[in-house]
Parts: sequence; structure tokens; C-alpha cells
Amino acid sequence: MAKLALGKGLKALIPDESIEVISKKEQRLPGGRGYQFRDTRTGEVGMIGVIPIEKIAPNPFQPRMDFDQDALEELKASIKEKGVIQPITVRLKGDGYELISGERRLRASIEVGLSEIPAYVLDVKSDQEMLELALIENIQREKLNPIEIAMGYQRLIEECHLTQEEVAKKVSKDRTTVTNFLRLLKLPKPIQKSLRNGEITMGHARALISLEDTETQMEIWELTMSKGLSVRKVEDLVSRATRAAKKNKSKPKPSPETKDVNVSEVESILRSRLATKVKVVHTSKGSGEIIIEYYSPDDLERIIDAIGNSEI
Repeated sequence: MAKLALGKGLKALIPDESIEVISKKEQRLPGGRGYQFRDTRTGEVGMIGVIPIEKIAPNPFQPRMDFDQDALEELKASIKEKGVIQPITVRLKGDGYELISGERRLRASIEVGLSEIPAYVLDVKSDQEMLELALIENIQREKLNPIEIAMGYQRLIEECHLTQEEVAKKVSKDRTTVTNFLRLLKLPKPIQKSLRNGEITMGHARALISLEDTETQMEIWELTMSKGLSVRKVEDLVSRATRAAKKNKSKPKPSPETKDVNVSEVESILRSRLATKVKVVHTSKGSGEIIIEYYSPDDLERIIDAIGNSEI
């Protein structure tokens, strides 16, 4: 049977130095027991103790989308040996509890056969406050991947009506960090999925974000995946693509051409004789070019033979 940290004493139950026990007199919780605490960083007041797992309902605002089974197995092994060191966070809900953060710890505890788990118990009244607290707690305490963090920030903005500045303050990050995470959500979905799965890093993603063209983003990402490119190499490819795009933008656009009947007739004859797309570009100065399309080396050879054998 796995051990509970509470069995090692009150100090073992409170590993976070910011948590201050207000009263060391044990108090009752639904199905459990605990002590009053205050978080000196946030001012939050609640109970900390051991509660029955069967009384904990899932978090309806869970920001985590991906659960690494290998990491879960490692956590289970740690719990078997040392117990649940970091308490989960819940709120009172009816005669039980609703999970705020710590789903990995809760899942692992259930799988190793624990019936109780250490928890911070907060008195959260509204769903709005629950959503905000759940997102913030998970972003700060859980090992979320970059896309999960970005989506958490986005939900704080959209569903809790916070500004980027307010989000940054609540999660103890600077605004630039929050902005950079939010920009990840503008990447194409396959690239986001690749980042979620750990196939590419934040460094790769940040480099790709700077590209405006989605097609180029995808091309460099696919090359990164197939060749295992480093962040530095991706940054170099992005830099080249950006310079090329600027160069193309600076080129003067050709003036619209006016095709006369004779040019259109020549195009029609060439298309018929060569059995492919042909475009005649004729300028006002009398010069121009003929563009003949081909689709394979064999097709090119066929066209060359047709030109050599035809009296056009």
C-alpha cells in the first residue's frame, strides 16, 4: 500500500514554503480532517488535510489535453515509494469535492490503490472563480505542454474576461511571455499537434511563427520533422524564406498585357500542336516570350520532339 504524506507529520503535508498554517487544531472536512492554512503569496485561505478520493469529482475546466502514460507510470512508482508529496487542490462541492488541479496525482493515486489523498481545500463559490482558479493553478503547478498553456491563457482572456496584462500578473509571468504563448495558437494545427507531442520544441515553434505564409511554415516544419533539424537550422531557413519573400514583394509588378487576336491565335495553334499549355507574353515594344508547360522529363522530351518535327 502506498503511503500518505500526512503520516509523516504536518510539516510533510505542507511542502510549499508559501503555505502558512493558521491553526494547528485539527478540523473536520467532508469525510476527512485537516488544518486551516493561508497562502502568503496570494492571500488565499482554506483547509489542508487528507480527504477520501471517492468524494472527489473531476475538474470540468481541465486545461490538460494530453496525459503521458510513461510519466504517469513514473509518478505511480514515486507515490508507492514516498507517498503523495504535493497536495492536490480541490473546492468544496455539496458533501464532497471538485478537483481544481492535480489530475495526474489523483489518477496515479487511484491506480496504486490509495483511498485518501492530501489536498488544499478552497471555498470557491462561483463557476467563474472556479474556472479562473483551475486554469491558473494548472498553469502554475502542472507540467502542461506549450499548447495547453497557450489555450489556458486564451480561456482566461475569453471566458474570464481578463486582459493579457491581467493574465500575466495572475500567473506571475511578464506580458511578453503570455503574448508569445498565445501566438502559438496561430500556427497550423499539424504544427500545434507536433508541439503538443514534443516532436518539436518551443524554439522551433517560435521560429516558424515569424513566417507569414502558412505554406512556407508547413514546408519548413515537414523538413524539420523528416530531417530532425535543430532550432538554429530552422531559424536559418526561416530567415532565408523571409528575405526571399521581401525580395519578391519589392519587385515591380508587370503591367497588364493586352492580347490582340493574333497573339491568342498563336497560343491556340501552339497548344494544339504541342498538346500542352502555352502562353505568349507580347509587350508593346514588340518583344516577348513563349511559356510552354511540361509535367515530367518524358513530357519535356515529347514536346522537344514535337517542336523539331513540326512546321509551326
